[in-house]
Amino acid sequence: MASKSRYFSAYPTINQGYLSGGTGRDKKSYTFEDIVSPTKDSSTTNVIIQPNINHNVFSKINSASVEELTPIQTQNFNVIRVSVDTNYFGFNNISDELFIDVLQGHSPDNMAVSYTTPIETMSTFFRSYPVKNNFCNIQFRNETSSNIHLDCDVTLSKFSQFNPPSQLGDLVDFKEMTNLSRLANEYYDDVSRNLYENADINNSNGFFKNNITQTQIIAPVTILENTANVYTEVFGVSDSALDGFEMVVSGQTDIVPSGRIKNGIQITGTTNGTASINRYKYIDTIELPQINTGNITIQKNGTSDIVAFIPADNGSLSSPITYINKIEEGVLKEVRVAGLTSIQNGSIEVRLNQGNNTKTIWQTGVLDGDIRNVWQPDYKLPSDSTVYAIVRDVDTTTHLGQRLDVSLKVLKYKIKPVGSLSS
Repeated sequence: MASKSRYFSAYPTINQGYLSGGTGRDKKSYTFEDIVSPTKDSSTTNVIIQPNINHNVFSKINSASVEELTPIQTQNFNVIRVSVDTNYFGFNNISDELFIDVLQGHSPDNMAVSYTTPIETMSTFFRSYPVKNNFCNIQFRNETSSNIHLDCDVTLSKFSQFNPPSQLGDLVDFKEMTNLSRLANEYYDDVSRNLYENADINNSNGFFKNNITQTQIIAPVTILENTANVYTEVFGVSDSALDGFEMVVSGQTDIVPSGRIKNGIQITGTTNGTASINRYKYIDTIELPQINTGNITIQKNGTSDIVAFIPADNGSLSSPITYINKIEEGVLKEVRVAGLTSIQNGSIEVRLNQGNNTKTIWQTGVLDGDIRNVWQPDYKLPSDSTVYAIVRDVDTTTHLGQRLDVSLKVLKYKIKPVGSLSS
């Protein structure tokens, strides 16, 4: 009776043409393995990855003793599964970083990196990558100074759908045909609580008040809008002989791939300090070990052009400016303008600079009286760009009690690892 049940009669059958090579047939029931090892090289033990020498899983040494790549065919599969074990005690250093590159292409001679994943040694790693073309190879990169020992296993899956890694910052391509459900806390709130290694919130603040000249207020303008001076060394000087310490200057430099670096600069009172080792285009953060007694200016070497200004007793950078480096993207979450002004009819502009292109993305007036203005745009900031605020047409004559604060709140997140081949 059971065989005539409508539940059994409605059970789907499997077309024989869909079965993989691992399929067996037993009477009228079908069984199949949807995960296969592509070649004998797919599972290897105690592979030694030498420093700065790429190791390709699918390769062979030809008769001329030259490595010949042998990418595997993946056009009939939809998931590449990579498992790595680096738990080799006595051989591997703890927390050394190893990179896994997944190369895919239309032909064995046309391969490019489609994914790069950093992993730590003395750990186990498993990741599923979607198939995006006809051929695939797995490459290990060791950029440390010592050998890294590992076991690895590569399998191909034909019938299982791709399940993306549980990284909320990853983009999921619609062509990957996946059902994706994200149950999580509010992402922006979690970033505020420092729960993500690849994302942070940057708050940059600037202000002007009595006796601060317009040049000092809008310090970024001199360097951002003068294309004749792009990258230059900088030095620091104070108008007080009591300021003697090293401060850390961070901003955009001509160093790749990130473009952003920290540099210690010595302040020796009213004497010009030694020029920085690196050449800066923008300065977005200055860290002081103590409160400064005098007004500190950061100037372009060989000139008197001011690129940053720290008022006395303030202990922080005065210009609202944030640089998004080459491996990041950002979102401008909030612009806040607040203060009290008199005899004013100017404006605050928020500008976005990328390469030689600078545009104003928001503007608000600066009029007499109490000012309270908040903009929450969720405006995307591309890689290698700078967002900053400037003041236009303000009266810098001394007026007691006048002050205006401008702050930018920016969410920054890494879109690729520092060692990525696509950086």
